Amino acid sequence: MDERLHWLCWVLTPGFGLKRCHQLLDVVDDPRDLFRHARRWPLPPAIKQTLSDIHNLGEQHPVYRRALEQMRWQEQENCHLVSLQCDAYPLLLTHIPDPPLMLWVRGNPDLLAQSQVGVVGSRNASLSARKHALTLGRGISEAGFVVTSGGAAGIDACAHEGALEGSGKTLAVLGCGVDIVYPKQNAGLFSQVIRHGALVSEYPLGTQPKPGHFPRRNRIISGLSDAIVVVEAAERSGSLITADHALEQGREVFALPGDISNPNTAGCHRLIQDGAQLLTSIDDLLGDGMLESLRIRSPEAPCPPLDPNLPELQTTLLGLLSSEPQPLDVLSDHLECPSQILLEPLLELELAGWIQQQPGGYCRL
Repeated sequence: MDERLHWLCWVLTPGFGLKRCHQLLDVVDDPRDLFRHARRWPLPPAIKQTLSDIHNLGEQHPVYRRALEQMRWQEQENCHLVSLQCDAYPLLLTHIPDPPLMLWVRGNPDLLAQSQVGVVGSRNASLSARKHALTLGRGISEAGFVVTSGGAAGIDACAHEGALEGSGKTLAVLGCGVDIVYPKQNAGLFSQVIRHGALVSEYPLGTQPKPGHFPRRNRIISGLSDAIVVVEAAERSGSLITADHALEQGREVFALPGDISNPNTAGCHRLIQDGAQLLTSIDDLLGDGMLESLRIRSPEAPCPPLDPNLPELQTTLLGLLSSEPQPLDVLSDHLECPSQILLEPLLELELAGWIQQQPGGYCRL
C-alpha cells in the first residue's frame, strides 16, 4: 500500500500539533507503526484510541476515508502528494526544525528541489515597491532560480508575476489548501502558477485560510529558499517573521531600503541595521556568484534522534521544548498536569544533558 496513505492518516488525525508530530518522528520509523502499535507512543489516551480505531476499522473510519479521498485527488492532472519519505521531498526543507510531514502540490513538484529565492513583502505595498518586486522576480527567474513567495496580494503577487514573465518557475506557498483560492483576486495568477510553477501547502485539501496558518506558512517559504529578499515590510509584519525564520535556518537575508517616512519600509531598515544584506539592485543578489555560493553551503546537520528508551513524560517534554526557554507553568498547562510533577523528569533531562534551565525557563540543547 502507498505509504503516503499512512502519512495522510497521520496528518488528518485530530489532536496532533506540529511539535507532537516531530516528537513522534524521533521514535516512529514507519508511519504504519503509528497505527499498528498505537499504545506504544507517548500520546494522550484519546489519540491512542483514535489511532487504534483507524487501524482496526480501515475504510469504515472517517479519517481513513478522508485520507483515501485526498489520495484520489492526486489522480487529477498536476496534482501531487509529497510525504516526508518521498524522493521528491526537498532536501533543504528537511533541515528546518519542523518540516511538514506532507506537502500538497498543484503544478510541477520537481521545482521543490531546485534552487530558490524567496521574495516577500507588504500586502499594501507602494507602487514603487511593487515595481521592484516585479523586476526582482523577473531577474531572479531569468537567472535560473525559482521564485518562491506566499501567493498573497501585494509584493508576493508581483514577485510571482515577474517570475512568470521570466522563466515561469515560481512556487506559491499557501496558508490554506491548494484547492482554495485566497485571496480571490489572485485566481488568474494561481492558474498561471499551476501551469508554469506550482502551488504548495502543508494544509489538507479544503482547509480554509486562518490567521494562524500564515506564520507557519512563512517557515516553509524560508525553508525552501537559499536566500530571502524582503522588498517592503512594516516593523511588525509577516514578512519579518519569514526573515526571522530564514536567519534561524541559516539562510541569507536581503532587504530593500526605502523612504524613511513610509512606515512600510521600517521593517526593511530594521533588518539592515541588524545585519541583513542591503539590496539596491538585482546585481547585489546575483553578482559575484552570491547565490551559487549560498547553494553549495552545507546545511546544518539535523538533530540526533531521541533515545527510544526515554520514559514517556521525558519524551513528551522534549517535544515541547526548543531553543527558546519555556516557563514551568507553560509546560504544566500544555500537559494539563501540576507543575510539581514535572520537576523530577526535568531534572533528569537536565542531568542527562538534553535540556538546560535558564532565567526564562527550560530550553532544549
